[in-house]
Amino acid sequence: MSRTFPNLCARAAALLAAVLLAGASGPSTAQTRRPDQDRARDAVREGSLAPLSQVLAAIAARTPGEQLDTRFGETVDGRPVYLITWRTSDNRVVVFVADARTGRILEQRGG
Repeated sequence: MSRTFPNLCARAAALLAAVLLAGASGPSTAQTRRPDQDRARDAVREGSLAPLSQVLAAIAARTPGEQLDTRFGETVDGRPVYLITWRTSDNRVVVFVADARTGRILEQRGG
């Protein structure tokens, strides 16, 4: 585990568990609104964050599958990150942690 992300890994694991428990019947991210989505959208428009579409394209290029859920948050040191829950083409669930400023994938958990 990386020193930079001690609580982030725990949050990613909790998110993974929540996705697995919710199954496919839960509401999609398009159906629910979260304040962090608005904050992230505003920051992308201002140019201070990478667009989520860019991050998802990078993930899809390296790991074929589909997005299950995405959360916007911060690391312990205040770095903005996207937590992307992804189902691979062979039905494994993976959580990617991406730097929201650069779009770079920082970590991959699960799968």
